[in-house]
Amino acid sequence: MNSTDNDLKDEWLIPKSDISFDYLRKFNRNMFFLHLIQGLLMVIFGFLPQLGFSADIYTFYQNFDPGPPPTFGPVIEVFFTFTALGALVGTFLLLSALAHFLIAYPLNKKYVRDLKRGVNKIRWFEYAFSSSVMIFLIALFFGVLDFWSLFMIFVSNFLMNMFGLVMENYNVYTRKLKEKINWTPYYLGVIAGAVPWIVITAYFINTDVSVGPGIPWFVYMIYGIELLFFNTFAINMILQYKGVGKWKDYLYGERVYQLLSLVSKTFLAWLVFAGVFSPTG
Repeated sequence: MNSTDNDLKDEWLIPKSDISFDYLRKFNRNMFFLHLIQGLLMVIFGFLPQLGFSADIYTFYQNFDPGPPPTFGPVIEVFFTFTALGALVGTFLLLSALAHFLIAYPLNKKYVRDLKRGVNKIRWFEYAFSSSVMIFLIALFFGVLDFWSLFMIFVSNFLMNMFGLVMENYNVYTRKLKEKINWTPYYLGVIAGAVPWIVITAYFINTDVSVGPGIPWFVYMIYGIELLFFNTFAINMILQYKGVGKWKDYLYGERVYQLLSLVSKTFLAWLVFAGVFSPTG
């Protein structure tokens, strides 16, 4: 191990790995640049007038008409309008870039200490924000335009990632006591993570394509690819805690998390760009 490892006196709670912490630091540095470049490109594209894309976000409330006869009826109002929505695409890439920068540079020692215990707190906080922005954006494309529905989708996805953090933190103690893995936080995270996709799928199924040209090709691609990738993170955790094959090495699973993050965000960003921001989109 490198000199940085020797400076850290924390107890190893996971099996030592062939993947060095110095390698992971360089790996995160490269991930930082890859996310940063793409994020800046998306922000620039998003503010170009000819590639502009906006969406009205609505709110609903009940209006009482005393009649006769007395009736209740929904009133729909534009709560606010997202302008230059393309900039939102760059946000989740830049959030990831920030997390990788912190891991590679100012918080690297903390990152190493946490990994020795089988935890990456920075990962879960970054995912909580970046993947929640992603699911928010995906929901918009499927017609979820009610502010409070979007708010609940964001929070539910945020909580899913916090359950991932709880899963890792709690099982630090199971490792210390050599007890069986406690999967309760994982199951709760699965429930929280499923809710946004249930809502999105309901909108997807009920989209009326008879009154227009139909759902754009890139929206189908976003649905299929991102649903797949969101589930691969959960599968990676199962493999990691079950110790299946190469996943017996916690740091192997850590590297897989980072690759999944890069690929899922890259696909979403460029699918949105190809489908919406291109002049022929």
